[in-house]
Amino acid sequence: MKLQQAYISESVAIGNWQIIGYKGPGQEDATGSATGGAKSHTTNFEYTDAASAFTDNTAILNSTGVTGWSAKNLAQLNDCPAAINWTVKTTAASGSAGEASFTAAINPTNLANCTALTPNFDKIGK
Repeated sequence: MKLQQAYISESVAIGNWQIIGYKGPGQEDATGSATGGAKSHTTNFEYTDAASAFTDNTAILNSTGVTGWSAKNLAQLNDCPAAINWTVKTTAASGSAGEASFTAAINPTNLANCTALTPNFDKIGK
């Protein structure tokens, strides 16, 4: 989030992983392109930036926002089914230009089953 916020404050746009200098955890699977799509994985998770949300490495910072980071568990973990269960969305913050807010969320469909694995995830960025 700090890399993204630094990029936003300079360009008033959201940057994909490549332009902000971020690499997902574990082994890199795809470096992405100007439209996004960077991926990495560990034994249990796959991490992705927002594939096709970007144009020329950036997306407009707006109130709708862009999911710039997601994590998918590759196998069922306890009662948490294999799915994209964790995301971080970046939106324009009310107030001045170049400010963003970050919303970390657990997939509502699997909220009850996945929250136990990351009980403080939704507090990231607050």
